Amino acid sequence: MANTTYRDMDFKIDNAAGTLTSIKSYLNQADLDAALDLIEDTSLADTNRSYLFGLTGKTIALSGMVNTTTEGIFGPLINAATSVTKTAEWKAYTARYYNGEVLLSSVRYSGSNGSLQTFSANMTFDGAVNRTSVGL
Repeated sequence: MANTTYRDMDFKIDNAAGTLTSIKSYLNQADLDAALDLIEDTSLADTNRSYLFGLTGKTIALSGMVNTTTEGIFGPLINAATSVTKTAEWKAYTARYYNGEVLLSSVRYSGSNGSLQTFSANMTFDGAVNRTSVGL
C-alpha cells in the first residue's frame, strides 16, 4: 500500500444542528492519539518490574481557522461547560475510519495583528472507538 498524506485525511464533527460536518478545509493540524494505562504489579520479591494491561484512552487534538462553521461548533463551549457529547469521525484514508462519541475538554481561540483568528480544541472519546471501513 502507498503511504498516505494529509490529502487522504478528513475530520467530521456534529455542528450546532447535530449534523456531521467536515471541517477538513479549516484545519491545519489534527492528531488522533491512543494510550494504554499500564498497572504495575511488581512485588517485593521480584527482581524486575512487571505490569498488567489497564484501560485505553483515545483523544483528538485539532487546530485551525475560526470561521462561521468552526465557531458554531466550538464557540458555545467558550462560554459554558457542557455535558453534551458530539459524534466525531476521523478518516485516515480511503476505507479506514475511526468514529465515536467525544467530550470536548478544552477550546482555545487566539489571534494577533495581521493574522487569522485560530482555534484549538481537545476532545476525548467517551467509550469505544469504532474502527470501520465505512464512514458514518
